[in-house]
Amino acid sequence: MDVDPLALRMARSRINAAISHSHPHPNFQALTFVKNFRHIRSLLTQVDHISSGVDGILMDLGMSSMQVNNPARGFSVLANGPLDMRMDPQASLKAEDILNSWPDSEVGRILRDYGEERNWRLLQNKLAQARLQGGLHSTGELVDVIRSTTPGTKGGRQGWIKTATRVFQALRIAVNDELKTLEDSPHACFDCLAPEGRLAVISFHSLEDRIVKQVFLKIIGEEGRDSVRKIKGGEDEKELWIRQTIQGSNGTILTKRPITPSEKEEGFNRRRRSAKLRVIQKL
Repeated sequence: MDVDPLALRMARSRINAAISHSHPHPNFQALTFVKNFRHIRSLLTQVDHISSGVDGILMDLGMSSMQVNNPARGFSVLANGPLDMRMDPQASLKAEDILNSWPDSEVGRILRDYGEERNWRLLQNKLAQARLQGGLHSTGELVDVIRSTTPGTKGGRQGWIKTATRVFQALRIAVNDELKTLEDSPHACFDCLAPEGRLAVISFHSLEDRIVKQVFLKIIGEEGRDSVRKIKGGEDEKELWIRQTIQGSNGTILTKRPITPSEKEEGFNRRRRSAKLRVIQKL
């Protein structure tokens, strides 16, 4: 499931290639949908897979390298392109609309709450000035405004890149309504799980991870209690990653603390370094 048709097309070709090499069971099916995870129940109903429930669901949040590397999508800080930032190309709202049409106070709130940017007031004022001078229409123009608010004494090149990353993150979240989707989707996915089914969520920044943590706690029930899992020598090695759990009336959080990439994994792909994995299991 993905709201980006291009990402789904690429995934479908890889899935089909994997299937052709693995010789799965004759009844095996790989289904793809251009939809958000919040709609998972209705989709499963359509394909008649809801009665027994789903054994496992993985939500991989945020952008893909394919999206970042395409300047035309507007996600990249380092490559000039249109101020788009839509995951779903059919959606109407673009980053350009927010920067040029939304109230200044709302733009400031987005930078503060979604980007966790300390300099949000200064940026809000600079963006308002740019609007009066004809507006912002490209990522390069936005980066120029950001650089003008980040003097060399505040970190030089690295300083403005970090600020720009937070600003782009904030706008992307607002354009795609990502936080509301993230609050709703785990509930929808958990409802579709079979008994002992698992939902895993990979997030890529602290704001997402905090929401996943809070939503998981709500899902399992308020009486959630910590439990240290004892690892037995004869246990399935695939389950050894489960160390500390939080148990509730509806399920168990299998990752009291999120799982993060190893140094070896980061070596394969530096974009993985901020990834955090949390897993919940239904009773």
